[in-house]
Amino acid sequence: MSLFHSNFFNRRNWILENLQTLHVNANEAMVLLLLDYFNEIHMMISHEIIADKLKIKVEEVEEIFLSLSDKGYLSIEMKDGNIFFDIEGIYQKETKGMPLSSSLLETFEYEFKRPLSSYEMQRILEMASVYNERRVICALNEAVVYEKVDLNYIERILISWMNKGLSIEDIEKGKR
Repeated sequence: MSLFHSNFFNRRNWILENLQTLHVNANEAMVLLLLDYFNEIHMMISHEIIADKLKIKVEEVEEIFLSLSDKGYLSIEMKDGNIFFDIEGIYQKETKGMPLSSSLLETFEYEFKRPLSSYEMQRILEMASVYNERRVICALNEAVVYEKVDLNYIERILISWMNKGLSIEDIEKGKR
């Protein structure tokens, strides 16, 4: 067990003591502290909760999450069917877990024309883990074409393709 995982290690104190080496701005530091606190008390984390706590817009929270992910400080994992925001990357040079798939989530946000909720992020990541990220993007593109940009519709597309046994290559070639 590493020092960072021991019961006596105060992770928030470590973050505060090492702010100058983390290369984060004030809002990113506050988000890291809130994520650590919420993870400790096993509280559901959402963009809205963070935005409310910091008195900033939900869009700013998404930008902060993406920035922290790009720096290797934030990754996202599925635990017991819930999204877990993992900040282990701040304690080590290499991150572990599944990095926040900014390209996938950004693509959905662009097509939805709004920030995603935590629930939507969870569903998208679950679909990507079950069906493959490329296939999920193809389903999103098909939903956009038919102007039915909805997670339920996208999931029905994915199920239909799976039932038909279509490969990603088949889908990308236009076979349906």
